[in-house]
Amino acid sequence: MVDIEQLLAETLLEGAEWHSSAESTNSLTLELAPDASCKAPYLVGAGEQTAGRGRGTNRWWAADGTLMFSVLFDMPSLGIPQSDWPRFSLGTALSVAETIEAFAPQVPVGLKWPNDVWIGARKTCGILIEQSHLAPQRLVVGIGLNVNTLFGDAPEELREIATSLAAESGQRFSLQEVLVRLLQRWELNIVAQRNGDWDLRRLWSRLCVLSGHRVRVSSASGDILGQCHGIADDGSLLVEESGQARRCYAGTVRLLD
Repeated sequence: MVDIEQLLAETLLEGAEWHSSAESTNSLTLELAPDASCKAPYLVGAGEQTAGRGRGTNRWWAADGTLMFSVLFDMPSLGIPQSDWPRFSLGTALSVAETIEAFAPQVPVGLKWPNDVWIGARKTCGILIEQSHLAPQRLVVGIGLNVNTLFGDAPEELREIATSLAAESGQRFSLQEVLVRLLQRWELNIVAQRNGDWDLRRLWSRLCVLSGHRVRVSSASGDILGQCHGIADDGSLLVEESGQARRCYAGTVRLLD
């Protein structure tokens, strides 16, 4: 269990709850979204998820030592218009990466558009952002961050692509301290975005694992293959395909080299 009083005293949260076990923190938070009495930002966390969800039909596997939580945001209250929500998504991943760097500056942190966080060539954090159709101006941001996670019992395919902060640094960390620092870093980026003095493109480019590589971006409208040139100011992924610059606003990205 986490110290909720500390979270409320030292972070941007207006409310929080923590469960020993839950099917999905995103599902619980989506249920709260239409309730106007639920003041946002509101965090729902769990020590265990029995049906954690990833993008699409993916499922999020987690074990002890994984930080699992979702935060409900009221976007008008944050002062971030819907046109700027894609940058908010990228800023969430950036906040996680910056937090990892603060705790383990020796590990090679990377960002894979739109919002995966890597250490080396392995994924250490997944982010799922969902919108409540009953409260369309509210977003639910789910984060699964492998802090002290061990992968001995993980599916074999996951052991090949996932890692944790502890596994890469050789240290163990307080989940409470990581969570507080992450929420504080996130708030700083949100304020900078709202105030218009946030150079996301510059901050992202330092950590982008796709820039300079050939990629395939798959979406409902088809595939784009080409060399990635990082992100644009609006948060879209820049891909040069057959000499033509393309902006990708959605899709699944795979490295081809």
